[in-house]
Order: sequence, then C-alpha cells, then structure tokens
Amino acid sequence: MSADVGTARTVSVFGSCVSRDTVEVLRRRGWRVGAYVARQSLLSAGSRAPGDALDLEGFDSAFVRRVHAEDLAGDRHSRLAAAAARTDVLLWDIVDERLGVLELPDGELLTRTTEGLTAGLYDSLEGARLLEFGSDEHFERWEAALPAWRAELAGLGLADRTLLLHTPWAIVDEGGEHTPTSWGVGAVEANWFAERYYQAAAEATGVRVLRLPDELTVAGTHHTWGPAPFHYQDAAYTWLADRIAHFVAKGHGTAA
Repeated sequence: MSADVGTARTVSVFGSCVSRDTVEVLRRRGWRVGAYVARQSLLSAGSRAPGDALDLEGFDSAFVRRVHAEDLAGDRHSRLAAAAARTDVLLWDIVDERLGVLELPDGELLTRTTEGLTAGLYDSLEGARLLEFGSDEHFERWEAALPAWRAELAGLGLADRTLLLHTPWAIVDEGGEHTPTSWGVGAVEANWFAERYYQAAAEATGVRVLRLPDELTVAGTHHTWGPAPFHYQDAAYTWLADRIAHFVAKGHGTAA
C-alpha cells in the first residue's frame, strides 16, 4: 500500500530493533522516517565522550560506525529536534538498554552494544565501570533521568506524539521452541528486570504505552536478523503498525 507524498506520515525513533522492524512495516505502507536515534541509552544521551574514546574504524558497516559516533556525541536532542516538526509519532523502545552503560573515569557514559562487544570495542577502555541493566544503580540512575526526558519531549512538542513500545521478550518462537539467550540473559530474566523500567517510564513521562499482547509475543523463526527473543513473528509487527497508525489518525488520543 502506498501513500500520497503530500499526506505520507513520518515516524521517528528513539530505540532499536523493535522500532526498526515495526518501521519497516510502516515504510511499506508509505510512511517516511524522520530521526532514527539508535544505540543510545537514556543514560548516555547527552553525554559528551571524547570522539576518539573508541576506535570505530574496524566496523565495516557505516551504520554501526555512525550510531556509535552519535552515542559518543550524545546527540539525541539535536537529532530529534531536527525532525520534530515533521514527526507524526516518535517510537521509544528500551531494547538498547539491555547491555547497560559504561561509565568513564570522567563520568561520561557510553551505551554498551552487541556490535561493540562482538568486536572487542571496549577492551582498551581504561577505568571504565559497567552499570548493568537491571541492577539497582542502573535503574535508579535511569529513573532519575526520566523527568529530563519528559521535559525534552515537551520542549520539542513530542510529548503527546510519543509511544513507548512495551514489548516483553518472547519466551518461545513460532515453532514452540524456547528462544535463545542474549549475552547470557534469557527472556524470563530480562522481562523481570525490565518491568520496573516500563512502569517508571510510564509514570514519570506520561507518554502513551503500547503493549504487545501476550499471544503475539512470539519470536519469529525466519526473522531477517536471526533468532532472538526480541525478534518477533510478523504478526506482532503488523499489530504494532496498525495501532501506531490508529494513534496518529485519532490525533494521538489512544493507541488501542
């Protein structure tokens, strides 16, 4: 299905693979993408780490180099601001929080990523301290960052145009098999960790929450990016895209 250029909707993203795969469905329906802020934790956005703190030249992917450079620069606000006026809906998912953040000796924060771990990107960082997702310290600092995030959204005129995608990790896939762990963390453990983050986010920001129904929280067996508890069956993304379109069409009043 296509959309007339003059009436096409624009979706922006602060998040990662859940939003990314949902946006692909919207793109096929004629939607456009505004800002796409990926691989930035709520904690690291706004930090100003030295540009040479990480050696990004070893990455073949231009996208991976770019998003890590953007995390070093902590440029979420400027990138969302550039797209805010034309953004019909901002999707926020917390998948990029799952590997925690690294605190440098000067207090600046970096988002820890799967690409970075695979490439040994952080091995040369001296004095870096890991704040693990799910730990009390990580959660308390993350929760403390929410009022500023709310104020940022309000200042950009995006507060009533933001949807928090509450998407638990799938325990099983379409074939009935248990999903694999992600860096040693399984779906049950991840969902237990994440619940207080979702609750705090909803309470502190007041943004609308779009929760994937339990019956659709199933991992895909033929997902483009391979098996993972946060790579869902096609029906999940169709459902999310439908609700997002409804949210925009109804003037952001509800996503149900």
